Amino acid sequence: MRAGRWRRGSFLGLLLAVALVAAGCGGGDDDKSSGAQSGGTKLEGLITPGTLTVATELPAPPFWIGDDYDHITGGFEVDFAKELAKRVGLANVKFVEMPFSGLVAGQQCPCDINFSQVTITPDRDKVVDFTEPYFDANQGVLAKKGITVANLDDAKKVRWGVQLNTTANSYLADKIKPATEPRVFDRTTDAFAALNAGQIDAVMLDTPIVLGAVKEKEVKDAEVVGQFKTGEVYGAVVNKGSKNVDAFNTAIKAMKADGFRDQLFKKYFADQAAVPEIPV
Repeated sequence: MRAGRWRRGSFLGLLLAVALVAAGCGGGDDDKSSGAQSGGTKLEGLITPGTLTVATELPAPPFWIGDDYDHITGGFEVDFAKELAKRVGLANVKFVEMPFSGLVAGQQCPCDINFSQVTITPDRDKVVDFTEPYFDANQGVLAKKGITVANLDDAKKVRWGVQLNTTANSYLADKIKPATEPRVFDRTTDAFAALNAGQIDAVMLDTPIVLGAVKEKEVKDAEVVGQFKTGEVYGAVVNKGSKNVDAFNTAIKAMKADGFRDQLFKKYFADQAAVPEIPV
């Protein structure tokens, strides 16, 4: 809009114009978006009008707490997504499944936004779009009791398990270079099962994820013995070319600025700071 001078007589005309515009925006059939706005940006192409459809891969405590997608009871990303929906003007939230390996490979997500503890990397940015970062994470070591990982030499001797297409997989290959090739699993639950069965000594995944696995008793006779500081950050994922990134970013920045994000971190990850850092 260009700036200009107003004449006093224009005020009545302005009121009439506003009334006509309001009448024309009453939600006709040609409005294909939800009608919600954030910072003046209208959301477009939602899976379901009036609803934020959020995808992830379960289980992922304490980011997601619940046995299935219809019975989610809480979690960091759950609470974060619900608040995001409110801030972009959507009354409802629906949770759906999206496999992690497919997501980071660029497969189309049946969602408006995906929260799956996804580290932002240049390669992933080529196939999906990321929002503003919302979480800082390091690589944690979940080991069977009796296994020591206090330094790089210890780490090289470990029989590792890792999830496919994760940054942990790359970190093991590029930084740790273990003597035994790590076993790669499609899902975190498969890696935890192998650890429980004694097929591997330790699992490397993001520190908050392995802490959640211990807390929720997904593993037995195992503990988080340390973490490698990697400086990774998570971003929510949207399908490539989504027109809603700006609206989501506006809300996420506000949630960080006003302390909402930090409150959730204290609620779900108070124990993360106590995990010792492993020097490399």
